[in-house]
Amino acid sequence: MAEERQISEYGELLKHLRINKHEMLKNMAGKLGLNSSYLSAIESGNRDIPPDLTDKICTEYGLDEGQRKELKEAELNTDRKLVQIDMKKINENRLAKEVVLNFAGKAESLTDEQLSEINAILNR
Repeated sequence: MAEERQISEYGELLKHLRINKHEMLKNMAGKLGLNSSYLSAIESGNRDIPPDLTDKICTEYGLDEGQRKELKEAELNTDRKLVQIDMKKINENRLAKEVVLNFAGKAESLTDEQLSEINAILNR
């Protein structure tokens, strides 16, 4: 039997947004470029959040800064099995590619202080 996850904070926010906008699952899924079963699985916590979904939601639904921050925070709080990185944009830049791959391989061994420093650099 497939492993079932608990509904995440992200899934709850997404469902709440959909209901508040009086939107059917199928319609929201279409606007976000997903099929309705996939969106339903994200809402219920049974599928990982696609990398660009939060930005698509914020743009499509005109979320204000507070709503945007709340959704991004919920995404950060959601456990993931896999994160996909679109390397097409950086394949020509060897150094950028090396940085991404090094970070992915070593992130779990970095201290909180090191991670904070990296995060500060990336958020400049």
